[in-house]
Amino acid sequence: MERRVALVYNAQEPASFELAEFYATQRGVPTNQICRVSVRPVETITRREFDEQIRGPVTEFLAGRPGVHYVVLMYGVPLRIENNPQLKAPVEDRPVPAHLQGNQASVESELALVRQPGAAVVGVVANPFFNSRGSFAESGLATQLVLVGRLDAPDPKIVRQMVTDALRVERVGLHGRAYFDIRSTQEPGYRQGDEWIREAYAAFREVGFECELDERPATYGVGDPVTDVAVYAGWYAHHVSGPFTRADFRFQRGAVPYHIHSSSGASLRTRTAYWAGPFLAKGAAATMGNVYEPYLTLTPRVDLFYRRLLSGAVFLEAAYASQPVLSWQTTFVGDPLYRPFGVPMDEQIARLRADGDPDLEWAYLRKVNMLLSVGERAAAEELCREQATALGSAVLWEKCGDLAWADRRGEAALAAYRAALPAGTTELRAIRVTTKLARCYVAGSEFRKALAVYEELIAAYPAQANVLELYKQARQLAGQAGDPAREAAWQTRIDEWVAAAESKRPKRD
Repeated sequence: MERRVALVYNAQEPASFELAEFYATQRGVPTNQICRVSVRPVETITRREFDEQIRGPVTEFLAGRPGVHYVVLMYGVPLRIENNPQLKAPVEDRPVPAHLQGNQASVESELALVRQPGAAVVGVVANPFFNSRGSFAESGLATQLVLVGRLDAPDPKIVRQMVTDALRVERVGLHGRAYFDIRSTQEPGYRQGDEWIREAYAAFREVGFECELDERPATYGVGDPVTDVAVYAGWYAHHVSGPFTRADFRFQRGAVPYHIHSSSGASLRTRTAYWAGPFLAKGAAATMGNVYEPYLTLTPRVDLFYRRLLSGAVFLEAAYASQPVLSWQTTFVGDPLYRPFGVPMDEQIARLRADGDPDLEWAYLRKVNMLLSVGERAAAEELCREQATALGSAVLWEKCGDLAWADRRGEAALAAYRAALPAGTTELRAIRVTTKLARCYVAGSEFRKALAVYEELIAAYPAQANVLELYKQARQLAGQAGDPAREAAWQTRIDEWVAAAESKRPKRD
């Protein structure tokens, strides 16, 4: 039985208890470790409601359960506590800077201090588990701290999927691409965010993930070929944007994305606003967010979080090990026991193959990258081509093309990229691979062939969000091919597109 976990449900939300029972069954949590609270089923509550209707019952419940390390707030338990201006910091014993003198907080960050009667609620409290190396059980902190997260989402069905996806991925591993989106800022006080994300990028490259680091100041655009996302870390937009807003976008099963923003977790009941809720609605298994302004240095350290996950830690321990303070603004959403990196690679491959799971191609891609990281290039290429052929894998054929391109073997790259474009491939995958195919033709000065590739792409996806950039590429290639008539035709298409866009802009008085 899983006795480290206590579940908290809200009696005023019918789905809350049903989900608590579901999770308890899935994880083997004893039914006597399910705690009932009764509070308004809203996301924002007062400090008094928190103290009387959540903190009080949970404190009493945990008093006879010293072995509980994780508390899970189920769907329906409020998300955040509003500021009470009448509560002031005790200046004489704990000076609090002016910008930290509020007492608003996420429910879980406040509740983490439930084993410390009288703990300050104004300002922040240092997290003793921050940047720890060992497990929470080994830390000796269970008498003063409990790790509190939540299983929550825009609707109960998504919560169930988060749990079942976590259980599945624990068995076969987390697979897909990893994307990292920095701002390339030199602004004091903000450079840290870029540094954290860069370090997370390096961590995933070290373990063989296919990674992309976007260094443009803007966030990813809606037409950028961001596909097969298992991991994402980026910043800094108020609401979900770019490829994550596409109707056809879905995260890989078990994905763990995180976007740094002051209100990234201000609501979990929305599919379109902020970041955490939309991430979960698009298939993520776990994420984090901020319910009020946290200030960058007091948010989770992205690099520490992902490195702890990669070391085999469970989600909630990785999250708290990355969070420097408590009684603050972070919400941690996902199965606390979710452990996406607990199974060795060869065992993942064996299980995926036995199950006939299509994620097998991603496991082999990681193995190829791991061979490359230790200088075994010939073995990596052989494995990549062998499994691309055996599995008919567009993912592995694209990697074969990338390897050949890096070695300036143009014909081999062209053949591999063509094989990576099977019928029925998705729009963004097709754009990414076709762009690489055209690049090979350009390198060989075969501009007409490159132009033909772009023209086919435009014909296939005329409403693509980045179609203007495709038009510009076609115009440039027509010029390089010495075809002024087609160059002029593409310039006309560009002019028409720009004029149409201008006509749709609101007119100023």
